[in-house]
Amino acid sequence: MSVQNLESALNFIRQKFYSYSGTDGDKSTLSANELGALARKEFPSLCRDPKSEEVLKSVLMDMDMDGDKKLNYKEFVLFLVCLSIVMDEGH
Repeated sequence: MSVQNLESALNFIRQKFYSYSGTDGDKSTLSANELGALARKEFPSLCRDPKSEEVLKSVLMDMDMDGDKKLNYKEFVLFLVCLSIVMDEGH
């Protein structure tokens, strides 16, 4: 994937969210299963850790601001920001 600018990158992120959301019937959120599918496909190096399932559940609980046990788009973007910071600290 080649992103030409930040606007393209943001559109790509939005498209990715909606490509994984909705398998549970709610296109506006990611359920735990949908988040797991997204993480396994889009972040394979992070999911190699045997504790990745535990970490994903923890992330879901931490980022789920409205307590519905799902991530809406706003919560998903906050998750990506936090993940980006963690990845940057590792370099």
